[in-house]
Amino acid sequence: MKKYVSIILCCMLFNSLAYASYDPSYLASQREEKKLQELNKIQARSEKQQYMLGDWKCMREELENEGVIISSTYTCDVLGNVAGGKQQGGRYDHSMGWDINFDLEKFVNIVGTQFHISGLWRQGQNLSTTIGNDVVVSTIYGHEQFRFYSLYLEKTFLDKRVSLKAGRIAAGDDFASSPLYGIFVSNGVDGVPISIPINLFFTVYPTATWGVRARIDITKDFYTLSGIYDGDPGVERDCMYGLDFSLRLKKGLAFAQEIAFAPNSGKGFKDMPGHYKAGIYYNGATKKDLYSSDKKHIGDYNIYFHADQMIYREKGTSDQGLTPLAVATIGPDSINKFPFFIMGGLVYKGLVPDRNNDTTAFEIIYAQYSDHLRRSQRDAGVSTQKYEIVLEFTQKIMVTKWMYIQPDLQYIIQPGGTGDTDNALVIGTQFGLVF
Repeated sequence: MKKYVSIILCCMLFNSLAYASYDPSYLASQREEKKLQELNKIQARSEKQQYMLGDWKCMREELENEGVIISSTYTCDVLGNVAGGKQQGGRYDHSMGWDINFDLEKFVNIVGTQFHISGLWRQGQNLSTTIGNDVVVSTIYGHEQFRFYSLYLEKTFLDKRVSLKAGRIAAGDDFASSPLYGIFVSNGVDGVPISIPINLFFTVYPTATWGVRARIDITKDFYTLSGIYDGDPGVERDCMYGLDFSLRLKKGLAFAQEIAFAPNSGKGFKDMPGHYKAGIYYNGATKKDLYSSDKKHIGDYNIYFHADQMIYREKGTSDQGLTPLAVATIGPDSINKFPFFIMGGLVYKGLVPDRNNDTTAFEIIYAQYSDHLRRSQRDAGVSTQKYEIVLEFTQKIMVTKWMYIQPDLQYIIQPGGTGDTDNALVIGTQFGLVF
């Protein structure tokens, strides 16, 4: 069986076009669904994921029995700006890659240990450059190249109540994240609220850096996350293709802390899942003041709050129903482009009759620009940036368990925040495969 593992690794490393992209939000949603089913003691509809390429004549099942799980997805966005913005036009971008997880307990008998490795390939163009907005319209735009991503070990202790992850990791895979964000096509809250990685160096897919993350389950409903990361932004430069393994701590260390309440069990209202989180991310690097370029600040931080709570669940189901959600971020006005950012939304799975696996979602985003930035622009005699608003309506249609089509509509109010650009209407679709 071990020889099969070697063959698969070689194929994945040198033929990544044959498999599709690792999508953290997809994997996270699978973990959340499984956890929900276990906590509510509801029988899973299907524990075995179905793939476009099938079971490889039972080889995939054999590999999983040996502790090797290969996850891969393909995602593409075809979007067009049909009105407003700087100019009208259409753009296409896609993300492909691979993700392999080794359960070392099954593979080499190391109890409670996982080894993870992943990479990707992206191509395409950014429609937001023709619109002139900062809340990018596509979730999968960024670092258009072949790129290495994660490489880490994860170990559980104390009956899985403590988890430690170390290696090449991204803060956004654990902190300020929610599987619900990945439902949307706009990059406003894809993975994490976009304000945080815009404001300061906060690693999100597809950029990872050296780091350590610890999770402690205090009770079945409460947990904490703590993390420390290399805060050097140079690690994300494209010329290194994600392979800059140096550790330049003089450029700054980053720290993250989150506490969460996830009531998923009990009777009555609590029987429906919810997640309530609060956290802070701090990067110790030196930053220039947005108003006075001669003034420098040591360190920057963003505080975030997230809440989602299912308020209606269809009878006899584990996850079909209505879930409102909201997230907000705040940071120092003097050094953050978006010192205040808020998103509110509604997600309904199974809204259309006889389409139980389809998801309907709506969101509204408000991104407020820094007052220090406006003062600097005012002194320079240019248009000042005040706020940008995005409204999005999307419908994820599951054609099969391994393929979806997602029509999407976005309306961008005051692109770029100045009011000089007409409001933009974006129409398009996202398409995805699970290989």
